[in-house]
Amino acid sequence: MEEDIMMSADAGRVRTIITNAVYGSATQICNTTIYISPVDNKKPAQILGCTVKDAQIKECSFEEIGDNKVNVRVNGMFEVHVWYEANGDTFVAKTNGKFSDVIPVECLGGESYRNKQILAWISQKPISLGTMIVSKSGSPAVSVQVEYGLGVEVIGEAMLNVLAYKLDNELIKKDEEVITNSLTMFNVDADSEDED
Repeated sequence: MEEDIMMSADAGRVRTIITNAVYGSATQICNTTIYISPVDNKKPAQILGCTVKDAQIKECSFEEIGDNKVNVRVNGMFEVHVWYEANGDTFVAKTNGKFSDVIPVECLGGESYRNKQILAWISQKPISLGTMIVSKSGSPAVSVQVEYGLGVEVIGEAMLNVLAYKLDNELIKKDEEVITNSLTMFNVDADSEDED
C-alpha cells in the first residue's frame, strides 16, 4: 500500500555528509628468501627443522596514488629459527627476516576520497616452504623460503550528497498515534501468562 508523504516547502535540499568510508581493500600472498649464517660458520650437514614466528607489520606507506588505484607498501619482520646438524652436533641459528611488499588496492566506488589512511594486517602467518644449504659470499648459509599473506584496507573521508526532506508535523503525529495504539494492542499482563 502506497502512502502520500507530505513534504514541507524546503523539500529537496541537498546536504553533504562527510564520513569515513572504505576506499578499497586487497589481500596478497607474498614470498621472500631469508639467509641464516650458521653458528661459528660450521657448515651444516643436514637441516633438521625450521620455524617462522612473531610476524609483525612495522609500517605502511602510499607508494603511488591514482584515480582508481592506490599502491600500498607494507614493511614488516618475523623471526626465523633453523635447527641443523654439523660435525655430529645439533645447533640452532636464528635471524630476523624483513619483508617489504607493494599491494595494489582498487577503488570500490567513484567517490572522491581525502585524508586516506591505511589499515594493514597479516592475513596468513608466515610458513617455511623449504630450506637449503648454500654458499653466500664464500661462507656457508641456510636459505629459507618464506610464504606469508598480507591484507590492506584503505580508508578515507568521502563526501556524499543526499536529498534532505522535512516531514509535515501532522503526518508525524499520525504515525506516532499508530505506533502507540499498536503497542497497547500487544500489551501483555505478566500475571496472566501461563505457567509451565
